[in-house]
Amino acid sequence: MSSRGGGSGSDSSASAPRQTKSITVGITSTVQAFGLAGTTTTAGGWMSAGELHSQGLMTSDVNTRAPVGRLADRTPSLDDGSISMLPDGRMRVSYHVRPGVTWHDGAPFTSRDLLFSYQVNTDAGLPFVNRDALKQVQSVDAPDDETFVFFFFNGPYYLADSLGLRLFWPYPRHLLQESYDHYVTTKSAEDFVNQSYFTSGYVNLGPFRLASFDPGEGLRFEAYDKYFLGRPKIDVIHLKTFGNENTLLANLLAGAVDVYMDLALNPDIGFQLKERWDAASQGTVLLTTGYIRFLVPQYRAAFQKESGNLDPTVRRALFYALDREALSAALQDGHAELATTSILPPEDRNYEGARDGLRHYTFDPDRSKALLAEAGWISAPDGVLRHPRDGRRFQTSIWSTPGSEKEIAAIADYWRRVGLDVEEVMVPPAFTRDNQYRASYPGWETTANYADSSFGRLKDPSGPDTRWAGANRAGYDDPRAARLVDTYYHSMTPREQQQSVRAISDFVAAELPYLPFMFTADNIGMRKGVVAFGDFAGGAGAGSPYGSFTRNAYLWDLAG
Repeated sequence: MSSRGGGSGSDSSASAPRQTKSITVGITSTVQAFGLAGTTTTAGGWMSAGELHSQGLMTSDVNTRAPVGRLADRTPSLDDGSISMLPDGRMRVSYHVRPGVTWHDGAPFTSRDLLFSYQVNTDAGLPFVNRDALKQVQSVDAPDDETFVFFFFNGPYYLADSLGLRLFWPYPRHLLQESYDHYVTTKSAEDFVNQSYFTSGYVNLGPFRLASFDPGEGLRFEAYDKYFLGRPKIDVIHLKTFGNENTLLANLLAGAVDVYMDLALNPDIGFQLKERWDAASQGTVLLTTGYIRFLVPQYRAAFQKESGNLDPTVRRALFYALDREALSAALQDGHAELATTSILPPEDRNYEGARDGLRHYTFDPDRSKALLAEAGWISAPDGVLRHPRDGRRFQTSIWSTPGSEKEIAAIADYWRRVGLDVEEVMVPPAFTRDNQYRASYPGWETTANYADSSFGRLKDPSGPDTRWAGANRAGYDDPRAARLVDTYYHSMTPREQQQSVRAISDFVAAELPYLPFMFTADNIGMRKGVVAFGDFAGGAGAGSPYGSFTRNAYLWDLAG
């Protein structure tokens, strides 16, 4: 529970010491460690809390997704020369380090720390948070303590001006250089990763510093007095882990938790909390489009049991068979507006390039049946489609992970209505993180990605060395799609990025390599009396490369 500051209004209260302001933040993910030693999953809310304790070069603006400087004092741009193209085709991006930034132990933060952080973040022998951007970097330089320069391979990179915490995690050189050098000599990654720095001794650059670390009970953070944007208004944040969402819900309703992070509660429970808080004026639940949910067929012939799923005409038929608005409304408390009409959410800064790209796929069972007939599938007396060449039934399956039972049941029902024989399969909990198992599904799976990370489904099918890894789990392989995605990744200006997104959107609409059906209703909330999330419009979920909902937590406060 919160402790509120302020006095009684009497003369004596003026001399009374200020009460400690504290809030409790609830999550449902296990806190293993910080940075590269911790989990990379966004589920449960832990990653969403990253900007409470750590900071990236960039974050997002208050009311828009425009990138703004954080550890850097401004956004690199072509206009001031901090972004430039070199004669050899490389892209040079210079970040100017904000003056006066210090680590939680008081040591000054300089570009030398960023140089060291690049070594750590790109070391193939160590775990990583996200290397998508750093894989595009050829080299880095720190010509002085205030300047850090990236040199990108093969020309422009679309996120070069927005390297947030998730893409480039900073580490203190003065605390970790010696242990890193030891790791380089011994090649013992465990020695480096298992040191206390990543747990009880964590030091970074956020508004709150770690005061105690107990994964079973939670973490205590205290305001860092020398935070470069000003001392936080809250003195103490208790970050408490709950074993399941229902327990977190009960604690929110009881007033024992003040704030909860996005992805800590699934949409159904978030809707319950919103209804109850709204009715009793006990708190505020904010909703935003989160991950894009989609169906993707298995493209590896060795695993796909029904080759008809690989026919674009069949995929168009199956998309027309889905009432996406009704599906979203049924699964998300009436929110039909979260049905997909594009491959990017409205909040994405390149949304205009994808706007309405899928809108023409309206629910049309008759058209679905006609397209299936065009593809050679004929309805048998039992109502199930058969192929006239060999008489086989159109049998397929839909796999998903626990929690998606209603989702795949509803989709299977739509497909059965147009003649498919559909099996519903839930991945056993023990196998949800087994990449090989997850990649071997024999029909379709429902899954999700955040915003443009879904584009990774269109390129780089896993090869011999990464057979089960990477975003392209289904093994989709079309050089046209790969070229379009590469063009997007190497676009530089907003106009070029939107043009590239439009080309990808047109390709997806024509070929339907995956079938997007709805955006999740991510929810985040605070009980009455807590002042937070005034910057909600510019924030994004934990899967975003920059700008989480905790980016301005130093401004959180208690009312009154």
